[in-house]
Formats: sequence, structure tokens, C-alpha cells
Amino acid sequence: MGTVLILTGRDDLTADAVVEELAKRGETVVRYDTADFPTASRLAVSLTGDGWAGSLTGSHTLRLETVKSVWWRRPNEFVTPEDWPGPARALALSEARSGLLGVLGSLPVRWINHPAHDSAANYKPRQLAVAARVGLDTPRTIITSDLDHARVFMGEDVVIYKGLGGGVLGPNRKRQFLPVSLVSAEELDDGVAGTAHLFQENVEKAFEVRLTVIGSRMFPVAIHAGSDAAKLDWRTDYRSLTYEHVDMPPEVEKGVRRLMDELGLFFGALDFAVTPDGRWKFLEINPNGQWHWIAVKANVPLVKAMADALQGEAE
Repeated sequence: MGTVLILTGRDDLTADAVVEELAKRGETVVRYDTADFPTASRLAVSLTGDGWAGSLTGSHTLRLETVKSVWWRRPNEFVTPEDWPGPARALALSEARSGLLGVLGSLPVRWINHPAHDSAANYKPRQLAVAARVGLDTPRTIITSDLDHARVFMGEDVVIYKGLGGGVLGPNRKRQFLPVSLVSAEELDDGVAGTAHLFQENVEKAFEVRLTVIGSRMFPVAIHAGSDAAKLDWRTDYRSLTYEHVDMPPEVEKGVRRLMDELGLFFGALDFAVTPDGRWKFLEINPNGQWHWIAVKANVPLVKAMADALQGEAE
């Protein structure tokens, strides 16, 4: 029958919902957090003609040979004893990451998504370039550390500034993100030279769309902002949002399928801005984006779709 392996932290309501659904279906599920390795977990595998075989033992013992699918959800960073010397901790973390993730990543099973593809797809410059190449409509965008380049791009317009990365860990180990903001050329100074910046045209929106892709299945949901803050970035004011199911233009669906293929992703949470004249402007793809909230708010069967995929029933 096989085992479904879910790699995530202990406090993950999205994973909880999928585990519950898989349990109803009689599936064997092992949930594992990489933060348990190497202090509270043991790896013991041997190389065979078919790859790595053996066990990963934590709160449960997993035989790698039984794994049929892996959901790379949101595992935490590896942890070593704090009383170890700094160089020893750094070495142990590096070896843990290379060893455990190397072994798991070699499993010839369905990955949602494989961590190597997930990591590569997180680079916004890459995803924007691939989106443009496959025919999706992308906003005018520059990435620059050159003040003159930025000012020429902006001209007299107010444009969008957004972070390029996935945020940084704050003092409470909570991830902090740069908010989307509006900026004009006259507000810029030589500080632009300090790092890379992404500036993008401010697309006029009728509404936005969160498109959740699970294999061949696509679930587009319109997000209507009820406040000025949410119109700029709906993540800043969830309480003002309303949702409705929408149809996706065939050319957008075709472009999304090509995007997913080129990025090597099985799952993706994509954001689009839909203009008043009906154009779908691709904004970004999060290869490991949150989705349970929209499943609940918009009554979308994402939990069942994810369970289908982990069972191997969806392509």
C-alpha cells in the first residue's frame, strides 16, 4: 500500500487537514519534522541496487522502501545542541542537511514539490523570466541597484516595490517580509546601490486571482479587496477580502501548465492581477504557498485534491 511521508512542523493546520483526510481513506501517513534531526531522530540507511534503503526513526519508524509519495510542506531547520561549539554546530547542520535531505531527495517517488525544484522556483527573477517565456502576461519589471536605471524606469509614474526573497527570520524566529509599497523616482536616493531592488509597474486591478495548482488540477479564485491596504497587497488585510470562483482564460491555463513544467513543480500557488479590460497579469508563483485558508473561505476542495495527489490518484 505504501506510506505517505509529510515533512512539516508540528504546528501546521494545513498538514493537519490533509493527514485527517488521508486517515479517513485508510492511508499510512508518517509526519516528520527535520528539526528533530539529528538530536531526536536517527537515520540508518544503506546503498542498494535500487538506491537507499533503511530507516528514519523519530516518533515513528519509517522504512524508506515503503514511501510512495512525499509532501515537502514546511519542515523546520535542523537543530543541534546549543552547548556545542559554534564550528561543530555549523558542521553538524551542514552534514545533516546534505545527508538526510540527500537521502530523502533521492527517493524515486512523487514529490510535492521536490525541495531542489522548490528552492530554485522561489527566485522571483527566474519565475518571472520563465513566465514571460511561456507566454504569460507579465508586468513591466526591472531589478536594479543603479539609481539612474530605476529613475528612468519610473519616469513620472508611481510604481510597485516588492521584496525579491522570502523574507528573513526575526528575533522570535518568525519570518518577516518586506511589504509591497508604492514609490516614485523622487523618493529614491543613493541607497538603491546598497542591494538589488525589484520595481514593477503598478497594474490597475479589477480584482486579483489566487490560482492553486495541484498536478493537472487548477483552482482559480477571485480575491476582491475591501480596503485600500488590501488593494495594494491583500495579505495585509484578510478581514476585508471576499472570494468567488472564476473561470480561467484558455491561454492563461496553457501558459500556467508550461510554467509548472519548466519549473518542475507539481504544486504552486500563483497570483494574478486581473485588469478592468480582463487581462490576467502574472505576479508571482509561490511553490510552497499557503492554501488552506482559501479552501475554507472559498469552499474549494483543495484538501481532497492534495490527498488524491499524495495517494497517487492525480497527475
